[in-house]
Amino acid sequence: MNHDAHTLREFDAALSSLNTHLLQMAYKAQSALDLAAAGLLQQNESSANRVIADDEELDELEMTVDREGLHLLAFFSPVASDLKVVLASLRMSSMYERIGDEAVTIAKRANRLNKRPRIREAALADPVYREMAERFRAVNKAVSSWDGEALAELVPALEDLAEHAASLTEAFACLPEQYQDNLVSVADLVFVSRSLERIAEGLQKVAAEGLYAAS
Repeated sequence: MNHDAHTLREFDAALSSLNTHLLQMAYKAQSALDLAAAGLLQQNESSANRVIADDEELDELEMTVDREGLHLLAFFSPVASDLKVVLASLRMSSMYERIGDEAVTIAKRANRLNKRPRIREAALADPVYREMAERFRAVNKAVSSWDGEALAELVPALEDLAEHAASLTEAFACLPEQYQDNLVSVADLVFVSRSLERIAEGLQKVAAEGLYAAS
């Protein structure tokens, strides 16, 4: 038996499994954002509740990626580009899990907001969410093939997204004077926009790790 060939097949299979589970995390985190936004902007309680209920799946996938990545490092000692992919995958899985946590925060705040009188300025989150969803899809598509060129092209757009999310927080923070009788809802909106900021920052970090792996 050719032990080198056998070991190579085992390594390829393990690396493929790691990539598969990382992409599952990527698209589950993206879906969590979409559902949380539906809870907020469409007042869809069932969508928000799905985000909360499905969060454990992202946690389990993160543990799977960690386990598989550490196994690859310990038993195969990957070199060069393969090592970069494994290391980047481990860091990206943590970022996707945190993005999922922020989506849960948005969903929980949305459920609270939807039980009180509506603040019309909540609609200001819609264009930021739409921009974020578009960038999220683009990042995940580039990561799926470790497309460094596509990720590099996304960097300026992700910087703009982070600025737009920060501007949303500033806009919500200016609302208390208009809603003295509903300040708790204003606070919820600020928490929502802060979560959107963190998701934008998370996408920047994911793209940076993808660029590292693809370089």
